[in-house]
Amino acid sequence: MIKETFGEYIHNLRIEKGLTLTKLAAALDIDQSTLSKIENCKRNVPEEILPKLSDFFKIDLKQLEKEFNSEKIANILYKENDTKELLKLAEEKASYFRTKKLQQGIINF
Repeated sequence: MIKETFGEYIHNLRIEKGLTLTKLAAALDIDQSTLSKIENCKRNVPEEILPKLSDFFKIDLKQLEKEFNSEKIANILYKENDTKELLKLAEEKASYFRTKKLQQGIINF
Protein backbone atom coordinates (compact mmCIF):
# COMPACT_ATOMS: atom_id res chain seq x y z
CA MET A 1 0.00 0.00 0.00
CA ILE A 2 1.29 3.43 -0.97
CA LYS A 3 1.01 5.89 1.91
CA GLU A 4 2.17 8.93 -0.08
CA THR A 5 0.60 10.50 -3.13
CA PHE A 6 1.04 8.69 -6.42
CA GLY A 7 3.32 11.49 -7.64
CA GLU A 8 5.51 11.23 -4.54
CA TYR A 9 5.62 7.47 -5.04
CA ILE A 10 6.91 7.90 -8.61
CA HIS A 11 9.46 10.43 -7.37
CA ASN A 12 10.72 8.03 -4.70
CA LEU A 13 10.96 5.16 -7.21
CA ARG A 14 12.98 7.38 -9.53
CA ILE A 15 15.35 8.50 -6.78
CA GLU A 16 15.82 4.93 -5.49
CA LYS A 17 16.88 3.86 -8.99
CA GLY A 18 19.17 6.87 -9.38
CA LEU A 19 17.31 8.14 -12.43
CA THR A 20 17.06 11.68 -13.68
CA LEU A 21 13.74 13.27 -14.55
CA THR A 22 14.87 13.21 -18.19
CA LYS A 23 15.57 9.46 -18.22
CA LEU A 24 12.32 8.45 -16.55
CA ALA A 25 10.25 10.90 -18.61
CA ALA A 26 11.75 9.42 -21.78
CA ALA A 27 10.97 5.88 -20.60
CA LEU A 28 7.37 6.89 -19.90
CA ASP A 29 7.13 8.83 -23.16
CA ILE A 30 6.13 12.06 -21.44
CA ASP A 31 7.72 15.48 -21.22
CA GLN A 32 10.21 16.13 -18.43
CA SER A 33 8.19 19.11 -17.18
CA THR A 34 5.08 16.92 -17.05
CA LEU A 35 6.89 14.36 -14.91
CA SER A 36 8.15 17.10 -12.62
CA LYS A 37 4.59 18.40 -12.15
CA ILE A 38 3.35 14.87 -11.45
CA GLU A 39 6.07 14.29 -8.85
CA ASN A 40 5.28 17.62 -7.18
CA CYS A 41 1.52 16.93 -7.15
CA LYS A 42 0.78 19.81 -9.49
CA ARG A 43 -0.61 17.50 -12.16
CA ASN A 44 -2.52 14.23 -12.03
CA VAL A 45 -0.89 11.05 -13.21
CA PRO A 46 -2.17 10.14 -16.68
CA GLU A 47 -3.67 6.67 -16.52
CA GLU A 48 -2.03 5.68 -19.80
CA ILE A 49 1.46 5.71 -18.23
CA LEU A 50 0.59 2.98 -15.70
CA PRO A 51 1.61 0.08 -17.99
CA LYS A 52 4.90 1.83 -18.76
CA LEU A 53 5.54 2.43 -15.05
CA SER A 54 4.74 -1.19 -14.34
CA ASP A 55 7.13 -2.45 -17.00
CA PHE A 56 9.92 -0.02 -16.19
CA PHE A 57 9.95 -0.59 -12.43
CA LYS A 58 8.77 -4.23 -12.55
CA ILE A 59 5.69 -3.48 -10.45
CA ASP A 60 2.45 -5.43 -10.71
CA LEU A 61 0.12 -3.49 -13.03
CA LYS A 62 -3.05 -4.53 -11.18
CA GLN A 63 -1.62 -3.20 -7.91
CA LEU A 64 -0.61 0.07 -9.57
CA GLU A 65 -4.12 0.42 -10.99
CA LYS A 66 -5.63 -0.15 -7.54
CA GLU A 67 -3.35 2.48 -6.01
CA PHE A 68 -4.13 4.89 -8.87
CA ASN A 69 -7.89 4.43 -8.47
CA SER A 70 -7.74 4.60 -4.69
CA GLU A 71 -6.04 7.99 -4.97
CA LYS A 72 -8.82 9.26 -7.24
CA ILE A 73 -11.38 8.09 -4.67
CA ALA A 74 -9.37 9.58 -1.80
CA ASN A 75 -9.33 12.95 -3.56
CA ILE A 76 -13.12 12.89 -3.74
CA LEU A 77 -13.47 11.78 -0.11
CA TYR A 78 -11.03 14.43 1.07
CA LYS A 79 -13.56 17.10 0.09
CA GLU A 80 -16.52 15.42 1.81
CA ASN A 81 -17.60 15.37 5.45
CA ASP A 82 -19.61 12.14 5.56
CA THR A 83 -17.23 9.72 3.86
CA LYS A 84 -18.81 6.59 5.32
CA GLU A 85 -22.18 7.36 3.77
CA LEU A 86 -20.56 8.31 0.47
CA LEU A 87 -18.61 5.03 0.35
CA LYS A 88 -21.71 3.04 1.27
CA LEU A 89 -23.69 4.66 -1.53
CA ALA A 90 -20.88 4.11 -4.01
CA GLU A 91 -20.62 0.43 -3.07
CA GLU A 92 -24.38 0.00 -3.46
CA LYS A 93 -24.20 1.55 -6.92
CA ALA A 94 -21.24 -0.63 -7.87
CA SER A 95 -23.19 -3.70 -6.78
CA TYR A 96 -26.15 -2.56 -8.84
CA PHE A 97 -23.94 -2.05 -11.88
CA ARG A 98 -22.53 -5.56 -11.46
CA THR A 99 -25.98 -7.15 -11.21
CA LYS A 100 -27.23 -5.27 -14.23
CA LYS A 101 -23.94 -5.82 -16.03
CA LEU A 102 -23.91 -2.18 -16.98
CA GLN A 103 -20.89 -0.82 -18.76
CA GLN A 104 -19.79 2.42 -17.16
CA GLY A 105 -17.96 5.02 -19.20
CA ILE A 106 -14.68 6.53 -18.15
CA ILE A 107 -15.03 9.14 -15.44
CA ASN A 108 -12.40 11.85 -15.48
CA PHE A 109 -11.54 13.48 -12.17
